[in-house]
Amino acid sequence: MPGVAPYLALLILHVLAAAVTVGATVAYAVSIALAERQPEHLAFTIRAVRASDRIVAIPAYLLTFVTGVWLAASAGIPFERFWMAASIVIYVVVLTVGFGVFGPVVRRELDALERGGVADREYLRLRTQAFVLAWSTVAALALMTALMVAKPS
Repeated sequence: MPGVAPYLALLILHVLAAAVTVGATVAYAVSIALAERQPEHLAFTIRAVRASDRIVAIPAYLLTFVTGVWLAASAGIPFERFWMAASIVIYVVVLTVGFGVFGPVVRRELDALERGGVADREYLRLRTQAFVLAWSTVAALALMTALMVAKPS
């Protein structure tokens, strides 16, 4: 293991990045749910969430991964341990679904909203998908955080 001070600094950076990741994901879901109460602000809110995702959450996701791998390697923690392997699998699934499914759903949701408004059938269908994806992501991140903290065998 490296010196205590550099390791501790890396650990703090990792925890802060993870907190930003989880916090941003929850904030996005809540912000959109609140904006649905005032539909005239909904398109702006979705665009703001997408921009914030690119500027804040995605870099935090990546920083969390890089610092986590670095910490594990520095401490000699085997990647085969259940909690580590499960967390990596969850991370890969969240990122893959985020880029491959969630992002495109939100883009189409925004297009449908701007075309037909909140009563548009396509918007409502995509809104339901985005809602399920958002809260599934929150649940996956909560599970990953629990695994990282508890470190079960």
